[in-house]
Amino acid sequence: MAHGISDPENKKEHIDSTNVLNDKLDQLAQWIKESQHFIVFTGAGISTATGIPDFRSGMDTVLETGPGEWELEDHKKKRKKTANVIDDMQKAIPSLAHMALVALQRQGRLKCVISQNCDGLHLRSGLNPTNLAELH
Repeated sequence: MAHGISDPENKKEHIDSTNVLNDKLDQLAQWIKESQHFIVFTGAGISTATGIPDFRSGMDTVLETGPGEWELEDHKKKRKKTANVIDDMQKAIPSLAHMALVALQRQGRLKCVISQNCDGLHLRSGLNPTNLAELH
């Protein structure tokens, strides 16, 4: 039987403190400023803020690990059940993260977005379709 790359202890969910997260964001912003151009790879996390659930986590996850710490806390706040994912996708509008990518593309810094998403939000955000590779 094949074993995972990491032992279970290293697979535990980790949430950075606000200070650590801000430091990481500052570093990312600095790297973007210093670069001539860059690419990004997006997944479900960029769209969850719009109300579109991902398919591998959340309260209804099929994973043996169950919902993560973030989902449990979010569920307490919202108590919202998503009845129809397709309807949610059609109603969703691009998030601030989607729009930030569009702004970076228009500045000429962001050259390509590679996405695992099939929700259409990158295109609805105004991202140039010739610079979008959707893989799913």
